[in-house]
Parts: sequence; structure tokens; C-alpha cells
Amino acid sequence: MLYFVLKSLHIISDIIWIGGMLVNAFVIAMVPPTIRTAVISALRPYDRKVTTTALGFAWLFGLILAVSYGWYATGWFGLKLLIVIMLSALHGMQSGWLRRMEADPHLDPPAFVRVGMPIVLVSVVAVVGLAVVKPF
Repeated sequence: MLYFVLKSLHIISDIIWIGGMLVNAFVIAMVPPTIRTAVISALRPYDRKVTTTALGFAWLFGLILAVSYGWYATGWFGLKLLIVIMLSALHGMQSGWLRRMEADPHLDPPAFVRVGMPIVLVSVVAVVGLAVVKPF
């Protein structure tokens, strides 16, 4: 029973975290500079309070599951962990660039941050595939 509760909390946290990252990616890539400051001013409190908190809970519940069920020693988990570390770093870069772009709406972030949406989507597909199939 505890396994299903932890797994559910982990998945709920993941959905909220990834949803926030996709919104961040959309704002960074698609919102024109003329309205960028207002949109980012509205988004940043949500990112700090909701998306970042969900990221923390996703890590917490994921690590509890990995340690409790011995997944930390498997190959699929190592690859999944690497992808999740990359997503966490991307979220940090998104947050930093949102802060910078709020101060100067004409700044353009580096390509890695600007194309965050496909990076997030492909990473999520890979992570879910690894977690479900557990190929190695």
C-alpha cells in the first residue's frame, strides 16, 4: 500500500513540475518583448511557489522509492536519474532567465533554454519509458 501512495505522490509532483516547466518554456520562447515583463511578473511567483516545490517533492518521493525498492543499483535508474538531473538544471536555467528577462525584456536566452519545450517533452517520454519498461 505504501508503494502506491509514494508512487502516486511522485507522479502528481512530476506532473505539476513538468507542467510548470512547459509554461516557463512557452513564455521564454513565445512571448513577445512588448508584454514579456507583465507575463513574467505574473509567472515567477507561481514558478517559485508551485513548480519549484513540486520539483522538490518529485525528488523526495523518487529517491524514497529508489532506495526503498533497490532501484538505485539498476542501469535504467541511472539513466533516468541523469535525465532528471538535466531537467532540474534546465528548470534552474529557466528560472534564472525569467528573472533576467523580467528586468530586461529584450534579452534572449541561449538556445538550450529557448528550445526547452521539446527538450522537456522528449525527456519526459524517455523517463516514463525507462520507469515503465525497466529495460536494463
